[in-house]
Parts: sequence; C-alpha cells; structure tokens
Amino acid sequence: MPFQCELNLDCLLSVGSFQLFMNTIRYYPLAGLAFLLIYFWRKDYFQKFRIQSKDPVRSKIVFEIRQSAVTLFVFSLIGFSVFVLSRVGILKRNLYGDPDMYGGIPYLIFSFVLVTIWHETWFYWAHRIMHHRKIYSWVHLTHHKSVNPSPLAAYNFSFTEAIFEALYLPIFVQIVPMYFPLLIFHTFYAMILNIYFHSGIELYPKGFTDHPVFKWINTSTHHNLHHQKFNGNYSLYFNFWDRIMGTNFPYYEESFEEVVRKKESFVLNKNTIIQ
Repeated sequence: MPFQCELNLDCLLSVGSFQLFMNTIRYYPLAGLAFLLIYFWRKDYFQKFRIQSKDPVRSKIVFEIRQSAVTLFVFSLIGFSVFVLSRVGILKRNLYGDPDMYGGIPYLIFSFVLVTIWHETWFYWAHRIMHHRKIYSWVHLTHHKSVNPSPLAAYNFSFTEAIFEALYLPIFVQIVPMYFPLLIFHTFYAMILNIYFHSGIELYPKGFTDHPVFKWINTSTHHNLHHQKFNGNYSLYFNFWDRIMGTNFPYYEESFEEVVRKKESFVLNKNTIIQ
C-alpha cells in the first residue's frame, strides 16, 4: 500500500526518496539491458529484427540517458505531490490494498481495462496536440531528437512533456478506485511496452497488421515510423484512434511488411551461407 505516515519532514523525505528510487531502479536497468542486448551483446542475433539499418548515434544515446533522468524526476515529483495534496485534503487518492474490496476480481479486471483505455485515449490526444506547431518546439521536440530511437529513448521527454505523460494517472485515481499493486503493474507494463516501441526492432510476424484482430495492436514499426516521419502514428498500445481518425501513415502496413521481409531474407541468406 502507499505510505501512511504523518505529514512531517521524515515522512516527506521517505516518500520522495522512495518514489525516485523505484522509478529509477526499474527503468535504467531494463532499458539499459535492452539496449546492450540489441546493440552490443547479441547484436548479430538482433540484426535481422532491426527496423532501421544504422545504429543509433552515440551522442543521441547519451542525450537520451540524461533526459530520461529529467523524466524520472518529474514522475517522482508528481507522485510526491499527489501524496502531499491528498494528505491535506485537496486531492483524492482512491488506492486500496484489499483485493476483495469493490467486488474482488471482476472489479480488478474492470479497473485495469478502464485505466488502459483511459491511458490510450489520453496519450493519443495529448500526443497529437503536442505536434501542433505552436507548442511542438517547447513540449515535444526533445523526444523527436531521437529520429533513430534506442530503448533508452522511452523516457526521453522534456520537463513539460513528462508532466503531460504522467498526469493521466492522478486524474484517473481521482475518479476510479484502484488496487495499489494493480496500479504498479499498470505502470510497469506501460514502461516495458514503451521500451519495446523505442527498441528499434520488430518482433511481430508477417501479416500482423492485416489480421482482423491483431491489426488493432500497435507494433514497434508503428512508433519507429513516427520518430522518422513525425506527423502521424500517434497512438500507444492500440491502433484504434489512429485508424478511426485517419492518422496512420498510409504506408504503415507496407513498411511493417518490408521490415518482416528483411528479417526473412536475412535468415534465408544466413542459412544459405552456412550450407
């Protein structure tokens, strides 16, 4: 459960340091491990999955690492602020620790689905607004300095964008009670998917974007194209909003299949050489 200490200096220091520690210890090791696996330790293996042929530029990777620290600080600051404001009665913090509350498992599933839909909707429209020419340069430009992103670009946000990226969750728990461990799981899998979407590799199989069900799920190629071309492919987990709003790049499916064909060709050529 969340901290339940008295609102004093020791409590504030504990909450703030815990927020920063937990955000940092789960992001850098996982994003860093993904980066090392794909671009160093197993580079030959992952070559066939690569979306862009060139490696990310070293200076951009250093920038992504530094800027991710800004994002982690902002995420921690927002969590800290919600704690303080809830303790003084300004905000609600509808988090609970008994999984049997609100009807047990059915409500857990319901709240999980609901927060996923809300996050998807928030992300799409906030992301699309961030691309407006009047605010793009001071909100979203930092993220798009990674034209060929690495896993460490997942949290490469400006201070302002990091606030927008995080606000959906405090807003959600103002209205919808949520089991605290489930909220932690939601933030964890959101981070994992974000790292994958910035990994520069595509793991999904041929025909994925044409399948009647799977086409509604986003691919790593989908977001990689957004980093290359900017004005399109705005959605997060799912391809719902992009499809109904017509903001998918028209060559998205073709680009995905080209990435898959390169993978198949790479494997075929390697097998031919071995034989």
